[in-house]
Amino acid sequence: MVYGMSFICLFDPWKGPLCTCPPKYTLNPYTGCEHGCLYCYITSFIPHAFTVREKRDLLKKVEREIARLDQSLYLSLSNSSDPYPRGEEKRGYTRSILKMCGERNLPVLILTKSPLVLRDIDLLKKMNAAVSITITTIDDQKSNILEPRAPRVTERIQAIKHLAREGIPTILRLDPIILGLNDDLEEWKEILHLLKPYLKQVVVSTFKPRPDSWSRIACAFPHLAETREYYSEKIGNSLYLPKEKRKEMLSTLRNLAHQLGIPFSSCREGLSSWNDLQCDGSSLLTNQ
Repeated sequence: MVYGMSFICLFDPWKGPLCTCPPKYTLNPYTGCEHGCLYCYITSFIPHAFTVREKRDLLKKVEREIARLDQSLYLSLSNSSDPYPRGEEKRGYTRSILKMCGERNLPVLILTKSPLVLRDIDLLKKMNAAVSITITTIDDQKSNILEPRAPRVTERIQAIKHLAREGIPTILRLDPIILGLNDDLEEWKEILHLLKPYLKQVVVSTFKPRPDSWSRIACAFPHLAETREYYSEKIGNSLYLPKEKRKEMLSTLRNLAHQLGIPFSSCREGLSSWNDLQCDGSSLLTNQ
């Protein structure tokens, strides 16, 4: 256990009963996320969640904290904000943190929607690192509404391909699956066939609305209002589709992934026995 940390902490998603992540550290180089994704859960606990803010003395404090970490664990960047907001291109906070991790041989798992991660390929190739990139839909019309300020889906697809060609383990987060919006088998087939040569894993999860995220989704997609009654199971602070419905949807995706030879995992679904690898992609880190 590490005490007195300022920015790096042990990952603990509200003691979520369905979380199966192994022990790890988490760090958000920025507060808030500019993507403005309608389904985002951070608006329930971060004020002004869609505005990116810097953290005072971030690099100085992180350098001290990294020196005290248990080297048998790994660092996740990030779980509450994208580590590559537009301002990162000038600020370079995430790049500086990656350099510190590389110097101490600390494994790093990156979660992002941004092609800016490609800037750091020179560092990632020398590190024990893997990258997860989220694609919710390849329908531009839906994506522009769902993720209004996130990088274009075509840019994310190219980033996955580029990372894989450089030998960096790459994971697709097909996430979240929203009933009545992107739960389409043909679209899933198109995405996975397109990215099959480049993926080491696909990780999926269903939409788990909270009052604020549901309000945004229902306002933007009025036809989904009638699906609200299906989210009848409350787990922690989120609503879930009934387990049998989740199994029905995810078994289809799992079978499709297996047909294409892609390892499959689900995140916080109560279906860990279906996971081929750790749900967060950390199995692709050396010695994890």
